[in-house]
Amino acid sequence: MTPWPVLLRIEVMKATDTRAARGLFAAIALLGVGAVALSQASDASLETFVSGVGIPLTVLLPVVAVLAVTGDWNGRSALSTFTQTPRRLLVLTARLVAIVGLVLGVALVTAAAAALAFVVLHPDLLLTTDWWAVTAAAGGVVALAVAAALTGTAVGSLLLNTPLAIVVTMLLPLTFDIAAALLVPTAAPWISTLAFAAWLAQPHPGWADGPGDIPGAGQALTSLLLWVVLPLGLGWWRQLRRDVS
Repeated sequence: MTPWPVLLRIEVMKATDTRAARGLFAAIALLGVGAVALSQASDASLETFVSGVGIPLTVLLPVVAVLAVTGDWNGRSALSTFTQTPRRLLVLTARLVAIVGLVLGVALVTAAAAALAFVVLHPDLLLTTDWWAVTAAAGGVVALAVAAALTGTAVGSLLLNTPLAIVVTMLLPLTFDIAAALLVPTAAPWISTLAFAAWLAQPHPGWADGPGDIPGAGQALTSLLLWVVLPLGLGWWRQLRRDVS
């Protein structure tokens, strides 16, 4: 049986060794940096350049996770994958760790590229940089990447259909949260698709609402259970039982 570290390396290679995958990573970095550079024409700071990449990354990073999850099933390579390693749970856990690491790497490279763009465009502002704020912004990018990787993996695992999973990951957070706020405003913070990511970026011990619009730990937990743990568990159960012949 293939050792787990080898499975992890295989999953990383499968997600990165195609020209399309590398093109997607480059496009994400370019779009992230370009969006920040264009939107920060005035009042620019290193903090806003780093944190600004979060807007395009919110949409694009889950796509990376979806493609990594659904590639086996859409490309009909699941037979060779699970034949070489009959214990499918080992493959699934290796894939999850590989996706989180890959998405995190793409996010950090994009944030670093945005920081470099700031240095090139506004070298005179480096002396007034608030480095604590920059560190907090980088932490927010890390939190966003982890949440995006988990959400994309969960949706992709549940649906096992690349186009459908991409559409769901792009449209569901916005449409569901708006509908919930209109229809069930009291429950909306507890079932929000974005609460876990928002809390992870600015964690605090309060159970309910935090300072400002930051979700509480309880709201983050329900968001994690509803939108990551539940679909991921169902998706793994589906893949463990699915016929690959």
